[in-house]
Amino acid sequence: MTSLIFNYSIEKDIENFIRGTRAKNSSKPTKLQETYIAQNGTDYDEPKVRIFLESYKKEISFDPEKSARELGENWKKIETPFLQRIEAMFKISYLASHITAYLTTNQRCTYNIPENYFFVNFSSKSPNRTIMHELLHFYTWHALHDDLIAVGIDENQYNDIKESLTILLNTEFADLMDGAQDDGYPQHAEMRQKVQELWRSSKDIRKVAFGVFSLPDPCTSI
Repeated sequence: MTSLIFNYSIEKDIENFIRGTRAKNSSKPTKLQETYIAQNGTDYDEPKVRIFLESYKKEISFDPEKSARELGENWKKIETPFLQRIEAMFKISYLASHITAYLTTNQRCTYNIPENYFFVNFSSKSPNRTIMHELLHFYTWHALHDDLIAVGIDENQYNDIKESLTILLNTEFADLMDGAQDDGYPQHAEMRQKVQELWRSSKDIRKVAFGVFSLPDPCTSI
């Protein structure tokens, strides 16, 4: 069973900030991005972003070691039940022994599945919700991505599926959410509702993922 390592790197913080400006699911600037734009415009040049983030960290007295420790301790409270449930849901054991959760100053969090890391905002009111949301993307990729692509799903449709599946956090992991909700993006509202309906009737994540587009599952189809 995999475990999380919480860390901070200014290089990774810069990466997340810049990648967040190109987010596929929302073009609305985050609060931190709005501040950057007011000072620098929309030129997301790496040196400019570095100067901006270093200044911001000093302004808010950001203590990465303390924040990483606190986020890690908070996650450990629910790590085991979450991983047990999600592995049962996707019927896979995650292959990586460690995944790094990099702290970020930005409110938008990106991820990198091939390199086994994702981001979580250090001041989030519900960091465990973010962590579970991102990890669900990891499991979705490893359990379903290639099979979905094989039956004709394109990458945009896959994005819609993996974002819609996160609605299951609100039901199957509600007791671990500490009162938080995974609201998703407005454009996925209809598909998220369908995910809920398919899950209630089957409790089978593959039937849900293929069912939203009424596609045959290549692992069960003859």
